[in-house]
Amino acid sequence: MKRMTLWMRSGDIVTFFWVNRAWKNGVTDRVMPAITHLGGVIWCVVLSLALLVSTDPFWQDTGIHLSISLLVSHLIVALCKKVMPRPRPYQVLEHVSTGRHLLQDASFPSGHSTAAFCTATVLSIALPGLLLPFFGLAALVALSRVYLGLHYPSDILTGAALGTIVAWLLG
Repeated sequence: MKRMTLWMRSGDIVTFFWVNRAWKNGVTDRVMPAITHLGGVIWCVVLSLALLVSTDPFWQDTGIHLSISLLVSHLIVALCKKVMPRPRPYQVLEHVSTGRHLLQDASFPSGHSTAAFCTATVLSIALPGLLLPFFGLAALVALSRVYLGLHYPSDILTGAALGTIVAWLLG
């Protein structure tokens, strides 16, 4: 078991540096910090409120589904961060490329990835024809978290699974 854990951990770190360093260029340096905000609390709250205040009952129901899904998934994220306080990559690894806004809370799981995939799931249930763009954008948000040195790949994969499962179960 210990050997498997070490193997998984080393793969997490290798993949982290591949996204964090090898993808660096002028375009990604400008785009990734902007994309990451689409999984942030402000964007999620604004989108939920916009749906909730719609006059169309379909969009109101979607807003309720999104709001409850985000609340439940983020309560789970907060609990995980307390129970398993994993340091962020830039706090323990050398030569990590970071963005400007370094967070001090725990790394596991990624709240931005949870929110992005939760939102993608809810919107895909409402508009199934747009599933690929919704999940593509969610994947970019998740990858931006690794690119900015804030999360390991396992953090974003766990967040993605958590957001998707919670939204789907509550749908």
